Amino acid sequence: MGFLNAVRELGELSSASGWESYLKFPLGQIKENKKDEIPKVLRIWLEVYNPDALQLRVHGVKKMDLVDYMIDPEMKKKYLYRDRVGKNTFWGFTPLHLMGKPKKDENARKKQLVGESGDWENEKDCIFYKIKYRLLNDYEACEFFTPGAVDIIMNFLNEHVNDIADLYHGKGTFMLLFGIEDNGNFRYPGDVPAFVKYFREKLEQHIQKKGGDSSARVACSCCHKITNNPVALDKVFKFSTFDKVNVLPGLDKRNIYKVIPVCQECLEKLTAGREVIERELTDKSTIQGINIWMVPEVVGILRDSELLRRTIKRLNVNDEGARGMGKEGERKFFRRLAKEDSGLVFHFLFWETLQAQERVHLMVEDVPPSLLARLEKAWQKALTACGNQSKKDLDSAFKTIFAACISLSGKSTEDKAVMRDYVINIIGRMLRGERLTVDSFKTMFVRRIPKLLFDSDKWMNVRSAASRGQLVVEFMERINKEVAKDEAELGVS
Repeated sequence: MGFLNAVRELGELSSASGWESYLKFPLGQIKENKKDEIPKVLRIWLEVYNPDALQLRVHGVKKMDLVDYMIDPEMKKKYLYRDRVGKNTFWGFTPLHLMGKPKKDENARKKQLVGESGDWENEKDCIFYKIKYRLLNDYEACEFFTPGAVDIIMNFLNEHVNDIADLYHGKGTFMLLFGIEDNGNFRYPGDVPAFVKYFREKLEQHIQKKGGDSSARVACSCCHKITNNPVALDKVFKFSTFDKVNVLPGLDKRNIYKVIPVCQECLEKLTAGREVIERELTDKSTIQGINIWMVPEVVGILRDSELLRRTIKRLNVNDEGARGMGKEGERKFFRRLAKEDSGLVFHFLFWETLQAQERVHLMVEDVPPSLLARLEKAWQKALTACGNQSKKDLDSAFKTIFAACISLSGKSTEDKAVMRDYVINIIGRMLRGERLTVDSFKTMFVRRIPKLLFDSDKWMNVRSAASRGQLVVEFMERINKEVAKDEAELGVS
């Protein structure tokens, strides 16, 4: 429960409450020092008779324009965004479509919009089809738009496809956002009562609904208060699911609420906490394809929210001094964790996105900064012993382990996945302060290096792999010496 409580405490840092706790930024944070890669928002200014009505009577589109994606705190509510409950759903929480990155060629961008044939209503993979059939139609079906509103909007988009293709151009990611024109100003979805009501209704139907027996009265697993409206953790974490027979309670949904139930208040805080982790405390650059969550928790009886805020702020600054990051950003998380306050411990979760699910590879709880500092020191000693001038931070150490192992993997996706899991196992043992199986690494390395030598057409690749392997062995040996000292002090044989 340490991890769960830590996520909840992060959620308590948020000033949002109620339905606003479920909001998140569409693309998370971005690196402020790369202006040409900042995502763009293609805004569609809808003309309606009454912007404050709960059913919008759309009679046209005033215009469209392009603005930078913004991460100011107030923009989270304005975007009114939350991820879909599933990739195959025919509705979204907010009138926003993530367009992705545009092609360089103009004709290719048009095909992204209207499909190869141009008949976008029958091209299910094109942007226009998704906007109508997987986003806007539900607003009309649920009577938040008057009949015919979607056709008016789509006719405008279709007539201006060339203009949209011109705007849909650049290096960054694009999103298309519908808002309301109001006396010359653009009202974002979060400022439009109809869109807010739609969001809240979908939230109640699909997120806040009870997980099991409607007559259940159980204690919340987080705050321990009795609740008659329990929900399951699958509303927050996709790795907590109840549609598989090997996950208790299996297919018997009547018993879902018996497995780590949480109350509505804690659901809000856990959801807000996850949003903080994804935006501020996630490493995506150490192991390819793996998200590493680094969740801080204050040690002791008294909670120190200010300590948590300071920690998040320090961790969320990259090497160039800019806050926030995109998918390519690096903030040297592990190096900074090693220098953190002794009043903290960290929980690490290694997971990957697998279609609509989230597959957990490893969780390590209660890791003190002092252990990370020892690992970094062992890495620096290994570099000196090998005469290597590589970067001395712990992030580089973990990336070197991954690079050394993945260079020995075969070309198949399966072999690379096996090697990646092996790396996660090694790093996990390091974070737990356990003795490492150096001999197994040596054996694996010796067995695989001949194949690399045979397959590679560049001697430098083989030489680099061998050098990294030697460095990793030296690193592991020095860690084992430290573990042996600890065992000797504790009298462990």
